[in-house]
Amino acid sequence: MAMTGDQYDALVKLMRGDAESAGNRAARRVLVDGISQADAMRETGATRAAISNAVRRYMDAGQLMRDVFGVKEN
Repeated sequence: MAMTGDQYDALVKLMRGDAESAGNRAARRVLVDGISQADAMRETGATRAAISNAVRRYMDAGQLMRDVFGVKEN
């Protein structure tokens, strides 16, 4: 699932995440820019676990928001 930068930033804010953490910077690159988790790990220095956890957390939150507001994916 891809999302826009604004959507990602809103989720980070709503979930009170640290936008500057290596895991969140890496997850943003994966979810917004579409790079692989391995490439994001090399770019940011985040651990594989931190990236995987952040990607899953924000993907789940994004899906929940779409479900709650009845937004259909194209």
